[in-house]
Amino acid sequence: MFGYTLVLVSALFHSLWNILLKKSDNKYFYNFYMHLANFIIFSFAYVIFFRRYLYLDKITIFVAFIASTFFTFYHLFLSTAYNYDDISKLYPVTTVSPLFVTLWAVLFLKEKIDIVSFIGIIFIIFGVVIIGNIKNIKISRNKGIIYALLAAFAYSLGAIIDKLGVSSGNFILYVYTLTFFMTLYMFIFNRNYVKGNSADYFKKNVWKIFLGGGVLFFSFLTYRYGLKMVNVSYATALRQVNTIFGIFWGYVFFKEKITIYKIIGTVFIGAGVSILKFYV
Repeated sequence: MFGYTLVLVSALFHSLWNILLKKSDNKYFYNFYMHLANFIIFSFAYVIFFRRYLYLDKITIFVAFIASTFFTFYHLFLSTAYNYDDISKLYPVTTVSPLFVTLWAVLFLKEKIDIVSFIGIIFIIFGVVIIGNIKNIKISRNKGIIYALLAAFAYSLGAIIDKLGVSSGNFILYVYTLTFFMTLYMFIFNRNYVKGNSADYFKKNVWKIFLGGGVLFFSFLTYRYGLKMVNVSYATALRQVNTIFGIFWGYVFFKEKITIYKIIGTVFIGAGVSILKFYV
C-alpha cells in the first residue's frame, strides 16, 4: 500500500513540473536547467542523507545510462510537443504509455497481469483518452500529437529499464546517476541544437529553475521508491492520476475550461486507481 501511495504522490510532483515547463518561454533551456538544478539538489542530499549508498556499482550505473537515454528522448519529445499545442490536449496523449509498458512488462519482465488489474489499467487509459478528447484530433495534421506519441513510446521503454534499475542493490546510486546522465544528455542537446543565450536565460529565471528542480527531485525519488514495491505496469498506470492534477493546474494557470470530457475522464481514472490500489 505504501508503494502505491508514493506513486500517487509522485504524480502530483510530475504534474507540477509539467506545468512549469509549459509556462516557460524556452522549453529546451528550462528543461535542461531544471534537470541541472535537480542534480545539484540531489548531490547535496546524497552526501547529507544517503551516505551509506556512497559506493560504486558498475551494473547499476550502466542500467541508469540506458534508462536515461530513453527518458531524455521522452523529455525532448515532450518539450517539442508543447511548442505546438496546449498541455491539456497533448499531455493526455503522452499518458497512453501504460499500454506499451504493460506489453513490455509481460514480455520482458514476466510480470503477471490478472484480469482485475488489466481492467484497472484500461479504466485509467480510457479516462485519459476521454479527457484529451483524442478522437477529434487529426494526427497527420498535428505535429504536437506526433511528438507526444513519440514521448509516450520512449517513456515506456525507459520505464522497463527503470524497474530493473530500482531493483538493483544501490537504489540511490541508480536514481542519482540517472539524474546525472539525463542532465548531461540535455546539456549536449542544448549546446548543439538550441539557439539563444542560455546563461542569460538562467540569470533571468533562476528561482523558477530551482523551483522546478526541487519538484523534479521529489518526483524522481517518490516514484522510484514506490516502483521498488509495485509492478511497473501498475505504477505507470497509477501515475496517470497526474492528468487530473494537470486539469486543475491548467484551469488555475492557463484558464483552461473544465469540460464534460474532463469530468467523465476523471471519474474513469479515479475508478481505475481505486481498482489498482484496493483490489490488487
